[in-house]
Amino acid sequence: MTQEHSLILGAEQHIVATITQASGKHKPGWCAVLTNSGVIPRSGPHRMNVHLARHFAKMGIPSIRFDMSGLGDSRRATGSLPMVEQWVADTRAAMDEAQARLGCDRFFMVGFCSGAEVAHLTALADPRLRGAVLWDFYAFPTRLSKLHKLAYRLRRAGVKGIARRLIAKVRPPVASSGQDQGGSRAPVSAYEGLTSAPVTSREEYTQRFRTLVDQGVELFFYYSGGEPEWYAYRGQFHDMFKGEAFVQRVAFEQLALSDHLLTRQPAQQAFIQDVDRWLKERLLSQ
Repeated sequence: MTQEHSLILGAEQHIVATITQASGKHKPGWCAVLTNSGVIPRSGPHRMNVHLARHFAKMGIPSIRFDMSGLGDSRRATGSLPMVEQWVADTRAAMDEAQARLGCDRFFMVGFCSGAEVAHLTALADPRLRGAVLWDFYAFPTRLSKLHKLAYRLRRAGVKGIARRLIAKVRPPVASSGQDQGGSRAPVSAYEGLTSAPVTSREEYTQRFRTLVDQGVELFFYYSGGEPEWYAYRGQFHDMFKGEAFVQRVAFEQLALSDHLLTRQPAQQAFIQDVDRWLKERLLSQ
């Protein structure tokens, strides 16, 4: 039976966490780190962090899942760090606690959505984090993803929808109250609607990933199939960073049957199986 207990940690005692003990044959030194997905508490989307923690326990790997400052059960930190920097500090504090209690000195992290951003930044800041699963991380558009996006929108609109849009384009615009009939619209970016326009550039991410790979950190870029206007096809990651050497040294995959929140049970099971395989092939064999 899996043993779990909750605790409060951090210099300000503001972080609420749950430790899951290993129940299978123990793999010395390793511990999994699990945290929030956006504003979803530490249990994860559809309790995925709980499912993962118990699966890891059977593999002989303990885990710590926690709520970052201001999320779930954790209070806001009183310091002045920017939000993401505070969350990285929270993650390192959780690792400190796990190391003190469990004796582990090597960690891997499963980061869902915003948790993926925290995961790779923590790996850059702390050499104890040796691997990360980055679920639905930022995706930059490619020529092929734009074609996929257009095809998806055409299928969704249907024949009648396309006809209405064509008619609307050829009809002269009707001025609404308070608007200048001769006014012009601001140009629409080619990237609008395809990504969330991350502040971090492709060049900056390239440098970060190159640094992590050169330091021996294992990265698994894992995307859902439920966001066709975001990540459209399995090889999009390769095309986003085409020509970069690090692409050949990381894992990337698309879980076509899943939406962003891993709503369906078959998707949850497939996710766990793929993470299990990645761990055994790329991380635990080291």
